[in-house]
Amino acid sequence: MKVTDKAAEQLKAFLEKEQKKDSLIRIYFAGYGCSGPQYAPALEMEKKDEDVVSNLNGINVVYEKSLEEDLKDFELDYIKTPYGEGFIVRNPNATCGPDCGGCH
Repeated sequence: MKVTDKAAEQLKAFLEKEQKKDSLIRIYFAGYGCSGPQYAPALEMEKKDEDVVSNLNGINVVYEKSLEEDLKDFELDYIKTPYGEGFIVRNPNATCGPDCGGCH
């Protein structure tokens, strides 16, 4: 798992503004999409016993140990589009399935 420079910059600014610099960013399984498993980020205050915590690009990222192998190539990024902006957990190795309207 990696955190892009843009995501780290945005997260640090957000956590400082909200006075939550000690918070964790949890990566959790959010279901399946046409390109495979999907993950999402959420603000977390506490680590659980079954969690792994890694400091990635200055951000404390937490996820369940059972997801460690699945997440090894994923990245947390920050994107801006004409429709809005926000954080995304991306699999750079994803391929679109036959019924997919397009991978991001």
